Amino acid sequence: MSSAIRTWPRSTSDFISTWLLPLGYFCLLTSLAWLEDRSLYHKLFYALMAAPALLVLILQPRRCAPLFRDPTLLAYLVFAAWALLSITWSSSEDAAGSLAKRPLYVAMLFTACTLMVEQNYSRFIQVIRAASLLIIAFAAYGLVDFVLGYSSGARLTGTDALQNPLLSSHLFGFFCIIWLGWVMTAPAKQSLLALSPLALLLATLLATGSRTPILATALAAIWLILCCWNARSALLAGIVPACLAALLLLFPESLLNRGTSYRPEIWQLALDKIVLQPWLGYGFDAPLSISVPGLGYSFSEPHNLFLGVLYYTGVIGAALWLLMHALALWTCWRHRQDTDFIIVGALVVYGIGAGLAEGGGILARPKEHWFLTWIPLAMVTALNIGRKLREKA
Repeated sequence: MSSAIRTWPRSTSDFISTWLLPLGYFCLLTSLAWLEDRSLYHKLFYALMAAPALLVLILQPRRCAPLFRDPTLLAYLVFAAWALLSITWSSSEDAAGSLAKRPLYVAMLFTACTLMVEQNYSRFIQVIRAASLLIIAFAAYGLVDFVLGYSSGARLTGTDALQNPLLSSHLFGFFCIIWLGWVMTAPAKQSLLALSPLALLLATLLATGSRTPILATALAAIWLILCCWNARSALLAGIVPACLAALLLLFPESLLNRGTSYRPEIWQLALDKIVLQPWLGYGFDAPLSISVPGLGYSFSEPHNLFLGVLYYTGVIGAALWLLMHALALWTCWRHRQDTDFIIVGALVVYGIGAGLAEGGGILARPKEHWFLTWIPLAMVTALNIGRKLREKA
């Protein structure tokens, strides 16, 4: 009995890391496409990832020691601490305790990914591959349904909890970059097999009618070209501008008819507010209302992730935000001989590109924006820690 009691923390932690966290991670990556209720998406994350990872931290805190040696995670912790400190001068209507949970959710994502890698690196990669395969089915279903019911000006939204074309593009774009990464890095035969899923996801992404993902995909392609630097890189370097030119020639209305969607005006108005309180910002979750003259309604975010960070956490928080991304990309660049780092680096670059004209909230609960920032950054941390563990083994 005493032996069972002594081994209980380890066996419980092993079960969580081996079974529960991979299931939760699979749901985090895919369930927006198959859950009808968006609130269930949050609950699945809390129940299958956040709470179990926190339990392991309590039972075996030493297992998470590698986290505190990873540069990306350390930069995140400093950024999160600054964001929490900014609550003291924020005029947010939410209680401080409620706001404090949000950085914890992101920290538990980093922790969960690290625990999975520590327990079984290959299973972590298998979960990503399984999610990438499943999303193909939902992309195909959504695309067929969109084509069959198409009307002029329509934009693909997706299935179930996916409710907005632009937000849906974050999910489909994330997996599109994964498949593009496999096309660029896999052996020749496997690379050819990945072309069809890639084409399907590209079509789905274009059907959303969102233009920012096109720029983000081009930036991610440049990262892949630089990291791989082979015959496929040369081919991709020719295909990217050719595809952009073809889009402008064949579908000019889809790219040009909506103009700039008031982005420059929104950014300028956001900057006007930022310069009034540049260094500290307005505080985590402070209210924001941007009214474009003559439009008749206001925006609650600056439609730029970096401007959002500037608004809420000031120049200090923005510097930490940039440092966090720079460290993640440097980690991926340094280990670009490992194809997993190449692909995850492309996801980070895609997120940066997609955030140029979208978003603005920071440290939100799990939603589509996590595919632009927190999920790729957590992947970088997990892969980096997994690499170090394999080198020691």
